[in-house]
Amino acid sequence: MALPTYYNTGTVDVVNGQTGVVGHGTSWAAYVSANDLFTLGGSIVRVASVTDNTHLVLAQAWPGTSQNLVAYEVQITPGGSAVTAGVRTVLDGLNSGSLQNVSGGAFLKANPDSVIFTKTGAGTISIKGGSTIGIGSSVYTFDTDTAVTMPSLAAGTDYAIYMCNDGTVRADANFSAPSGYSTSTSRKIGGFHYAPGGNATAQAGGDTTPAINPYSIWDLKWRPACPDPRGMALIGSGFWCDIYLCNTAPEANGTSGYNLTIADGGSPPKIPTAFGGNGTTAYGDFNWWEAAEVMSAAGKQLLSYLEFAAAMYGTTEGAAYGTDPGSTVLRIAYTSRWGIMLATGNMWVWGRDLNYYLAGGAIATDEAFSWHDNTQSRGQIYSQGTYGLNAALFGGIWSSGANCGSRASSWSHYPWYSGSDIGARGRADHLRLA
Repeated sequence: MALPTYYNTGTVDVVNGQTGVVGHGTSWAAYVSANDLFTLGGSIVRVASVTDNTHLVLAQAWPGTSQNLVAYEVQITPGGSAVTAGVRTVLDGLNSGSLQNVSGGAFLKANPDSVIFTKTGAGTISIKGGSTIGIGSSVYTFDTDTAVTMPSLAAGTDYAIYMCNDGTVRADANFSAPSGYSTSTSRKIGGFHYAPGGNATAQAGGDTTPAINPYSIWDLKWRPACPDPRGMALIGSGFWCDIYLCNTAPEANGTSGYNLTIADGGSPPKIPTAFGGNGTTAYGDFNWWEAAEVMSAAGKQLLSYLEFAAAMYGTTEGAAYGTDPGSTVLRIAYTSRWGIMLATGNMWVWGRDLNYYLAGGAIATDEAFSWHDNTQSRGQIYSQGTYGLNAALFGGIWSSGANCGSRASSWSHYPWYSGSDIGARGRADHLRLA
């Protein structure tokens, strides 16, 4: 339902220093309410109450000059159960500017502690009742849950959700504007990932039924704290994790995309432009530093050990697939509760944690502390022995069998190591705005 953003029928009389306003040809009882904003000649004062169609009371004495039979405007704030006390406070605090601009940016949820959308079926989603969204000069309220207009969904694809200026809410794979609309007639307000298979319900992986991943649903105030929210899932209520392993073109595809070549030591990713890349040249290998650089360029980080263990819960434990996956494909036994694909038993992934090796007992000559040039000419490491500094690997590879799992880890590989069985996966903080 579209709400009017202002009422300006008739004329008014105002008196400097008084709170009463007299209307001529006005119908204020039907259109104006307390907390709307009375504007005239550049001054804005909140309405305290409406007496009848031709009389209202301002919350403060009129600061402007006394005038009779002059044009005015009442800028209407969204009403009803959809409006929170918070937005009223914001509007009450306005003493200049245009409410139309505020209305166009309105994004209000009945419950700020959850995402504004609800998954209603494998391929359907609704915007929750109690939501208020502005676009341009219009504000739309949804008193009840309202279905999002869906396109034909393709497995492994991310979709944006838009508020459109005809009052519809629709999803589209285009992240600029939905089909038939432009950036001026639509507003992106959220999105989701349509996965090639379902999430794990126990510790045995998922299934092959394509479905919206419920943990991938995001909105403007409930999303990953990185620039691109595509291909991520919320783990509990703590952090977001890439659904897919990093691919070889992370700037073009995002760090998490379906059915793409996995970035590893045998197929290194392209160097991000933030770290000197030109869009074409790839790293010579894929060591710990390079994995971290790729994630940093995307506003993400590598997973910690505890984060990995949480994100991969639901995978088949103590098992491996047996062959190199090669691409970010679906292997149902290795999908986690949160919908993370190839969670374990397929590729080691670099972890954020570092471990320092300190030799015990008598220190041999090769275990003495010394400087080591292992950073690709970006400084040296002062450590004990050749491999005094170790970076963590998580999850296990396709050939590791019973060693694999959500808590599987290896602490014997040094940061400058690179291998065709080691990939990476990103994570981002959870951004929750009131």
